[in-house]
Amino acid sequence: MAARSEGRTGNTMLRPRQHARTEPTGAGSAITALIAVTVLHGMIHGYSIFLSPLNDQLRRFFAVDTITAITAMKSTYLAVYALGNLVFGALTNRLSARNTLAAGMVVNGLAVASFSRVGPDGIAQMHLLWALAAIGGSVYHPIANVLITRLYPERKGTVLGITGLGAAVGFAFAPLSTAILTATFGLQWQQIALLFGVAGTGVGVLAWFCIPSMTATAGAVLSVPRPVHRSARSLGAVMLGLVIAIACLREIAMWSILDISDFFLTALLRDGTRTGFYLFLIYLPGVFVKPLVGSLSDRLGRKQLASTALVFYGLTIAATAIAGPAALIPIYLLMGVGQSATIPSIEAIVADSTSERNRGLVFGVFVTAGIGLGAMGPLLSGAVLDALGGTLGAFRIWMVVLGSLPLAGGLLLGALRFNIPSKSAAFDAPRTTVN
Repeated sequence: MAARSEGRTGNTMLRPRQHARTEPTGAGSAITALIAVTVLHGMIHGYSIFLSPLNDQLRRFFAVDTITAITAMKSTYLAVYALGNLVFGALTNRLSARNTLAAGMVVNGLAVASFSRVGPDGIAQMHLLWALAAIGGSVYHPIANVLITRLYPERKGTVLGITGLGAAVGFAFAPLSTAILTATFGLQWQQIALLFGVAGTGVGVLAWFCIPSMTATAGAVLSVPRPVHRSARSLGAVMLGLVIAIACLREIAMWSILDISDFFLTALLRDGTRTGFYLFLIYLPGVFVKPLVGSLSDRLGRKQLASTALVFYGLTIAATAIAGPAALIPIYLLMGVGQSATIPSIEAIVADSTSERNRGLVFGVFVTAGIGLGAMGPLLSGAVLDALGGTLGAFRIWMVVLGSLPLAGGLLLGALRFNIPSKSAAFDAPRTTVN
């Protein structure tokens, strides 16, 4: 039984770990896998937001009078997406990363392309297609996060920041692309859906050639027994549960802001054509912030970065309650900084707190809990705003409520007394590799 020992990478930021069971056996390499996973992440999250700038157009197309009728579609997507993460998280060690990630992207793309065939009386069809898209997208987090953290075990924060960059690009440029296609080319929402769907299907096919062929997403890895008291294990599980609960507060706020912004900005600016630009502003900082924070978390530690980012995010959301039109641009940009900084730092905490063998399942639970509760955000937000009359004053009150969620989560995380290692390798060694 030989314990795994690995030296530091020095100036080599992305040197992959050698592992008997996860050595690529087909086309691709660790770097091409990281690139492919990053692109997939962008497409999947781009799909979740690309129609949000056109929510008011969808309301007119389906001839409905309430905000809830439109935001409920996103709640369906998020609920199925969350449940799918749990299922695929449990199956992570039995699935091929290459086949599963590629197939999921193809299913996601075909479902989105099918939006183009829905008629004005097809809200039920939209719910079904959003659910199918969510199933395809839900394979990503448990499969991809395990894959890349196994390939780069000593740079978890860094590689999670890089793949987070992909999500940030998708979140930022999907709504901006929608706004450009609508304003410049006059495309309607169904034509845009067809374009996005075909593009994603193609990305899924290309990803198959870029991700290494492996026997499974995770090989057989056993931990060397350590003298850990049962109460310490229980405490660790409780603390991990609290971190996941804190992430849930962020998700509720994040998905609510995403889906009500079109209605809020239309009420404030009297112009429904600029939502894509403002959503772009929220997610643009993530292109720079996510990889930076991910790398810093490998050096400085996770908890303080995550708690500070959550507090900052909550404050910027609440600031929209008093903002006039001129202040919206800097506020939305700063909101994006805070939101983006929370993601790689919290995900790295979760990765550090798990073993390679159970990481896929824990990430499945993490995403299921976060997005499952996050799914309630758009639905609850729509219901509350409809009940309050959908006025600008109602939106301002609700922004304060939403901002209080990550703010409270950040304060709670900062107050927790538990040790999170500043180096991601701390939870990985010593290990025994079984061929």
